[in-house]
Amino acid sequence: MIRSPDGAHRPRRLPRLPPVDRGRAVRVLLAFALAFGSVTAVGGLEYGAFAAMGCYLDAYGNRDPYPRRALLTGLLALGFVLAFFAGSLAAGHTWAMVGVLSLVAMAATLYVDTLDLSGPGGYFVILVAALGVFLPPVGPAEIAVRSGLVALGAGCAWLLGAVDRFTAPHRPEQRAASTALEAVAAFARAAAEAGPGRPEGPLADARQAACSSLHRAWSALDGTRTGWRPRAPDARQKALHALLVRLEGVLDVVEDSLTEGGAPVPGPWPRWLSDTAERVRAGRLPDPWPVPEADPGGAAPYEAAAVWPEPLPPRRRLVAELRRLYAPSSPFPAVALRVGLAVAGGTTIAALVAVLHPAWVAVGAAAALQGGPSRRPTWRTRWRLAGTVVGVGLTAAVFHAYEPGVWMTVVLASAGHALYRGLPLSSLFARTMLSTPVALLIANAATLGRPGLGDLATFRLLDVALGLALGMLTTLLVRGVPVRRVRAAVQGAVAASAPALRDRLLTGSADPRSLGRAWEAVSALWTMHAAVPAEEIRSTRTAAQFFPTLLALRRLLAWSLLAPPGLPGPGEAARTGAYLDALSTAAGAGLPGSPEIRAALPSPPLPGHPELSRRLGALHRALASAPPASTGRPRHRGRLRGRVLRRR
Repeated sequence: MIRSPDGAHRPRRLPRLPPVDRGRAVRVLLAFALAFGSVTAVGGLEYGAFAAMGCYLDAYGNRDPYPRRALLTGLLALGFVLAFFAGSLAAGHTWAMVGVLSLVAMAATLYVDTLDLSGPGGYFVILVAALGVFLPPVGPAEIAVRSGLVALGAGCAWLLGAVDRFTAPHRPEQRAASTALEAVAAFARAAAEAGPGRPEGPLADARQAACSSLHRAWSALDGTRTGWRPRAPDARQKALHALLVRLEGVLDVVEDSLTEGGAPVPGPWPRWLSDTAERVRAGRLPDPWPVPEADPGGAAPYEAAAVWPEPLPPRRRLVAELRRLYAPSSPFPAVALRVGLAVAGGTTIAALVAVLHPAWVAVGAAAALQGGPSRRPTWRTRWRLAGTVVGVGLTAAVFHAYEPGVWMTVVLASAGHALYRGLPLSSLFARTMLSTPVALLIANAATLGRPGLGDLATFRLLDVALGLALGMLTTLLVRGVPVRRVRAAVQGAVAASAPALRDRLLTGSADPRSLGRAWEAVSALWTMHAAVPAEEIRSTRTAAQFFPTLLALRRLLAWSLLAPPGLPGPGEAARTGAYLDALSTAAGAGLPGSPEIRAALPSPPLPGHPELSRRLGALHRALASAPPASTGRPRHRGRLRGRVLRRR
């Protein structure tokens, strides 16, 4: 019992268990049991373990649209097989092992992160390669058989993961749109309560959640055009497209309500947004926007200004995304290099020091740097270690005097694997706690029960702890995202907005190509904003420094998209383009708010089109002004969104 402020005693609420995605858990269970069980029945438990390794592919693509998921996870399945094959060939040769695992770690990190494939980074690709590296060396024929079994497991996971494409083909983008609607509703409600003024505290959190959720909704919708054979959009995709354009207009109106003289948010909007979110999540097409009811004060949301198939932010072309591998504004080459160095150190130590299961040292080093949600390495390491301790304790307690048989191993591993895959990615402790017994069962099967689950459990804890410590040491010694790449991302986003605004002012309407390139650059800046804190032990506030610039750029491009058709004239277009070019040149001098960039910035914009001048002035202030001295403890974006929505 606890005492409330009014003195009454109320029962203490138990903490909620993380929600389980039952549909995903069932699909994962079927794929894992099919691959593991069928191979075990034919070839024995040892070979079944290799098929189970291939099923780790099911960790990827759960939040991606189905056409994009099928393409990227299909290519990743090939990467699983090649990584295991290369690792098996290098087994027994220390420096070949170090080289292969380091290259696999860097390639997997670049592939998954650059293409923004949902899942735990390159973690499971590294795990599969490490298991091949540290198993006893075998001949080429046996390596080919084992690699084929890994391919079989990956194929089962790929096929079962595509089932929903036929039953609910638009579920990922509908969920993303529903989340964006809920986040904008929460922001509108908070803005209506706060009134005009600079967003701070919970209101600033609500604004960030709304903008980032809408960004992810656009990413999900545009991802439906990526696949083996892209098709023309259907009615549901067009309806979601029009809805998100209107939602951009709503967000713009809510942002305006925070400025001096801005119109207040119409009262019915938050409730309408929440109701629409429920309909979209349930799979129903949203109703037409009720303008007379929702617009008593004249602040009507904008109609769709662009039509399919010319999508809005960001344009997701696979070839264009691959070019980001070597773009100076991409954070991932530096991230991949650090992961590769950590894995190289773990592999070297595991090969030279007598540890029972050396693959866990290398994988633990990678786990400290990736494989969890977008939190700092200290957070990931702490919860991974805690989950491993509890998982090892459970395994040791259950299997201390009991060695499971063949089919009991299949049943327990399949059930545990399905359960922890159904948990959200943010529940890192629970996922690690459940995945530890599964890893021990599979390792015990692959080594034919030697030395036994009890000993394996003990050494799992020691080996993973050693790997996590090595990963943290690498974080201290090797910097994460260089500041020069952050500057390049900011400068590229400002530079790309110049032709988009110039075309808009010259032609009177948004140009899909130049506006699409501008949104791509802003999308890269969103990626940088998510990546920088995840690569730091302590906050350097780099992400906070350029976040106001990111929001100002987003509002500038929203004006280009949403403003009524008009033709201000070539003089306005030339002046705006030249001014943005000058801002982009200044952005290369330093981070926003730094003395270098303030010295390089041009004078504030001259009066012109009133609304455009206001937004250009906001961009100038964002580049010139440093953020507040303290923005509080950084939060994971998933937890932040949950806190904002719970205030409803």
